[in-house]
Amino acid sequence: MGNITKQWAIPIYMKLILTFLTILTPLFGLSLAMNEYGSSSVRTEITRSMQSKVHFYNKSLENEFSRIIRIIKEFTSYEDLDYLSHRSEIMGVFEKRTRIQDIQKELIFIKSSSHLILSAEVHVTSIDRTISDGGYDSIPRDRFDALNIVTNIYESPFIHWEDRLFISLPFPITPNNLQPDFVVDVEIDKEKLRQDFLEFTDSASGNVVWTDQERDWEISAQESGSLGMAAQLSDEAGVRSIVGQGRNYLVAYEKSGVLGTTLMMYEDEKTLLGPLRLHRIGFWLLSGLSLLLIVGVSFTVYRLIRQPLKTLIRGFRKIEQGDLNVSFEYRGHDEFKYLYGQFNAMTRNLQQLIDEAFAQKYRAQNAELRQLQSQINPHFLYNSLFILNRLAKKSRDQTQIDFTKYLSDYFHFMTRNSSNEVTLAEEVRHARNYVEIQTIRFAGHIETRFDPLPDEWVSIRVPRLILQPIVENAYKYALEQHERGGKLRVAFEHIDGDAVIRVEDNGERIGPQDIHRLRQRLNDFNISQETTGLVNLHRRLVYRFGPHYGIALSGGTEAGLSVSVRLPMNNETIEKTEG
Repeated sequence: MGNITKQWAIPIYMKLILTFLTILTPLFGLSLAMNEYGSSSVRTEITRSMQSKVHFYNKSLENEFSRIIRIIKEFTSYEDLDYLSHRSEIMGVFEKRTRIQDIQKELIFIKSSSHLILSAEVHVTSIDRTISDGGYDSIPRDRFDALNIVTNIYESPFIHWEDRLFISLPFPITPNNLQPDFVVDVEIDKEKLRQDFLEFTDSASGNVVWTDQERDWEISAQESGSLGMAAQLSDEAGVRSIVGQGRNYLVAYEKSGVLGTTLMMYEDEKTLLGPLRLHRIGFWLLSGLSLLLIVGVSFTVYRLIRQPLKTLIRGFRKIEQGDLNVSFEYRGHDEFKYLYGQFNAMTRNLQQLIDEAFAQKYRAQNAELRQLQSQINPHFLYNSLFILNRLAKKSRDQTQIDFTKYLSDYFHFMTRNSSNEVTLAEEVRHARNYVEIQTIRFAGHIETRFDPLPDEWVSIRVPRLILQPIVENAYKYALEQHERGGKLRVAFEHIDGDAVIRVEDNGERIGPQDIHRLRQRLNDFNISQETTGLVNLHRRLVYRFGPHYGIALSGGTEAGLSVSVRLPMNNETIEKTEG
């Protein structure tokens, strides 16, 4: 079946698969397009939701800190603070204490105005004291120096110092770094911001990060921080897919021109878009399963067709090899039952026709054989009798005895017609008798070499007169013309498990072109002329043993012609003549 399949570019199995794929591919394509459209829509909604959240919370931070800055600005105009910073030296103890307490109340108010304020303080340089919402102490110089910085409170109000975040406002703003009257600072509660950011996130894999645009500080809901992704945000706002620490994150961000900060929110794409990926994986798994089903169904259908077809092809192969005893039984009740029935009928008809043709040809060959047996060469008979006459005039010797024995055996074999087949030993003995007779006839002119017959060949059954006619042709057409130096050899060889008898002469009357024409006549079974000699012999062997056997022609080793007769080693059948 494999060899048959190779004769076509696309076998039936592949055609079945391609047919199913042609039908289902548009459906899969439509499903894939719908799946991708749905995934794209969901992703768009997710990014839009993230951007909306970031924008809302960024505006909330802007509003909250703008309000805090406004309160701080209003506090710098507080009357008690102005009196304390400019007239503390002329105040009495009671008045000074009263004004300090009033300032503390204002600071407590500032602190309570927003949950994002951790503490509120004012550093009064004239009295070298710091008034806070919770106490009264000397000015801490390191903190004062860090916060006594003039900033654009409306664009970048935050000061980062010792991992703490402040909004500071010196008053008044003096040139040449002169010491201000006081410095108001508010510390931002970073922990409260983290808690707010935690409430702002939707999942444990997400994070909210708030950082200044120089990235000197950041506040993150999770310990992971910005993962270095803040440096990759160049636009004012947007949603991007960014790689951080080897993982893909979907980042929504927005910059604030009011606060000089960037608020970013990111989610692990694998977690955020996990359901979409699962849906896509499910689609491809379904596609793969469908493909396997297509292959399986196609294979099942293919086997339903292949097995009966394989049996039929095996039957045709046997017929091609010459075996017509082929018959199949099909148990099903479909179209193959009809095909099997017609196949069986065809083999029966072929067998009958071949038997009739073979019997007719074989009878014709037997008739030719009988005719050949009756046609003894008159010239040979005349010469043999003439030699016998000459020998008779001489005294009796061993040569005359041998010659008469050879001649007697020869005529005895030629006139015997009890069987169409003999053993190879009998056939070789007859040919050897003929050679011995000719050796006496051409004494000193022709050198003959007749190898002994191998023992395992003795019982091989062959048609009568397959070797002697070949030897006779060698004498008649090649050796009789030699006055001296004629050579004849009969050899026996094993070739590919077959018995091969080779008859070779060194005649000079035949060339390569003659041998080629003889081969053509030998293998042309439709020649409508008299069938004699080698052609007749070759046909008899082919009809008897098959096309693998018969006669082959080639040039001899010393010019001349080499005739090889190939016979099967295991043939032991003897066919009797009719009647």
